[in-house]
Amino acid sequence: MTLAQTQASIVRYIDNGGLSLALETRGTGPRSLLFLHGWISSRRMFYEVAERLDLSAFSLHLLDFRGAGQSDRPAHGYDCAGYASDVRAALAAIGGRVEIVGHSMGGKIAQYVALEPPRNLKRLVLVATGTAKAPTERAGHRELAAAAFGSRIRIERFQRAAMFREIAPDAMERLIDDAVIAQRDAWFEWYDRGRHEDFFECLGTIATPTIVVAGDRDVLAPVARLRRDVAAVIPGAVLVTFKLAGHNIPVERPAELAALLIKIGKPL
Repeated sequence: MTLAQTQASIVRYIDNGGLSLALETRGTGPRSLLFLHGWISSRRMFYEVAERLDLSAFSLHLLDFRGAGQSDRPAHGYDCAGYASDVRAALAAIGGRVEIVGHSMGGKIAQYVALEPPRNLKRLVLVATGTAKAPTERAGHRELAAAAFGSRIRIERFQRAAMFREIAPDAMERLIDDAVIAQRDAWFEWYDRGRHEDFFECLGTIATPTIVVAGDRDVLAPVARLRRDVAAVIPGAVLVTFKLAGHNIPVERPAELAALLIKIGKPL
């Protein structure tokens, strides 16, 4: 295991069956959060949220899935089982009780992990999450996704189409940079196969406390779908809706998401 020191954070590289995965840690607080990013993204999707959390109260762990960010880029494993193994490796490396915050694809993977939960999994916070039910294809979306691969201009258009709010230029550049360097297999294998994996019939067995966060202007994960296919199916799940928010809530509404994470950890 090697360490790379950065400002206010440490990036270490954990092993998952021979794969090296980047796991960034900030803070030394008693509440441990593991952040799981979405498709063609990286751990850096959560930087604005992390900056708004008290590092004496939280230990923040930001994972690059295989094929993303600074993690290895194998030619396989871009499905629920492969990504779930990345999460399990991270949970084992963190130790102690951990709450998962999963965005989009990361939320679907979090649900998959919770079907057979590791002992230290404490809570799920599913943000604009992918669902366990195979999606209905939107006309032309596959063509747009394919055309965007490797193109900064088209990736920016693709990202902006998923958002309702304008975000800071540096945050947008970060999203584009991370998509540009995404592994080709990660891009197409997840889009064509992984996101179509259906384990909807198993969601009722999840016993992990769950919060579902939806944006009321999200065209990719609409509130109605998250209510019907996630919050209403996972026992005891609570749905929280952010107004005037699109799909990329961690960069569109970071202050509100940080405030929610703080709130749900406080005793009633």
